Amino acid sequence: MRALSPGLLLLAGIAVGGVSCSSDPCAFGECAATGDGGVGSGEGGIAVPPGCDLAKPLKESAPCIDDAVGVFVAPTGDDAAAGAKAKPVRSIGKGLELAAARKVPRVYVCEGTYDAAVEIKAPVAVFGGLTCAWAAAETARPRIAPPKGIAVRVTKVSGAVVVEDVDVVGSADANVPGDSAIGVFVAESTGVVLRRVKVGAGGGTAGGKGATATNYAGATATKGGAASGGIAGTGASCTCTDGSTSKGGDGAAGNGTAVSSGTSVPAVGGSNSGLSGQTNCTDGQTGASGANGAAGTSSTSAGTLSANGWDSKANGANGKNGSPGQGGGGGGAKTDGNAAGGGGACGGCGGGGGGSGTNGGASLGLVSFNATVVIEGGALTTASGGSAGAGGEGQDGQAGGTVSVGACNGGPGGHGAGGSGGGGGAGGHSVPIIFAGTEPRVTGATLTPGTKGAGGAGGNPGAGPGNAGNAGVAGPEGKSQNTLAL
Repeated sequence: MRALSPGLLLLAGIAVGGVSCSSDPCAFGECAATGDGGVGSGEGGIAVPPGCDLAKPLKESAPCIDDAVGVFVAPTGDDAAAGAKAKPVRSIGKGLELAAARKVPRVYVCEGTYDAAVEIKAPVAVFGGLTCAWAAAETARPRIAPPKGIAVRVTKVSGAVVVEDVDVVGSADANVPGDSAIGVFVAESTGVVLRRVKVGAGGGTAGGKGATATNYAGATATKGGAASGGIAGTGASCTCTDGSTSKGGDGAAGNGTAVSSGTSVPAVGGSNSGLSGQTNCTDGQTGASGANGAAGTSSTSAGTLSANGWDSKANGANGKNGSPGQGGGGGGAKTDGNAAGGGGACGGCGGGGGGSGTNGGASLGLVSFNATVVIEGGALTTASGGSAGAGGEGQDGQAGGTVSVGACNGGPGGHGAGGSGGGGGAGGHSVPIIFAGTEPRVTGATLTPGTKGAGGAGGNPGAGPGNAGNAGVAGPEGKSQNTLAL
């Protein structure tokens, strides 16, 4: 065997000296070798087997499929094994770990299914296209398909990473609303090459519907106190779940004093107390109904991309609660008979607003964040983006309290307004390549997007006996296209 001295340039995942090529192709491991070179580790060379030409495809240089060059992985292997050709390890992750420890540039993966996600953190070349007898064969493709989550992740790698002749399938978690399926995620890495890789992503899951908040207990608010002889009935006082309040006016005392109008916070209505007289009086008037709140706005984005990955979190808004009705006015008194008025009832509480719907999950083949990626051949195929969740429905407004007895009765409370509906979520994308930063370079690959996810409907408004709330705003649908720049 020939011992190679240290070099600087990378070829197909192995650094090779004595090459002649332009700087741009070299960045992606595409240079053509013109002579013997060395391993770019800078810590001594590897012993290249006789007849091994690291610049050639495996099918043209079978002697390179050797323990001196790489670690071996097979579905029937054992992660406690040495990772040799005769004793392969079981998981690709263990193969990557051993390759880094031994400073060998390659990981050889034979055909079969691997159900563990793969994370690459250092320069390496991962080769499929091998039978488990370690013969190169185009149809012998390993399949990386974890049950959920990103199948292959490359993060913060400054050297060359090559993945060749492998099938990759990312799947969403079916139990998580709005979860995304992602095949390959590359972040803050340079020189990543996907060569004849078939990347698939399953469907994104549907987003969740917004909840309906409850802002009161009981269908009808509290009525005021009844008068007793010359003692006036006291206006009822109520506090809603959100802290808004209403109070009925106090009835007039038997001598005709201290009558008051109903109130609410937020304020609505005007003077509504009854009038007193020697032999005649008037009832307290009904309180004004509460005002409705603003509709929930929809999510404006299907998600955001960062170094941590794709986040399909929605940014829509909940519908606002309705306002309470004004308290009923206090009843007037008949002063000749020292007969006091009844107290006014509480206004009804406003209905709770509907929560915003969540975004549908995306189906994404390659997600690239501030990275340089080259795709040579292969295919990237996505399934359907998840439908977004609808906004939650607004709660009906509460009815105002009823009259209370007196020489002249305390007035009924105004009705609370219905809560407004929540905004709908955004539908999930179905995009084979989505990126922020440098656009991945694609040559000879097939890109096939699936169906975009539907936007979520706006939540229905709460009604009730008073003013209705506002309907929530519907969310946008997702995108279905070959590539999407963010």
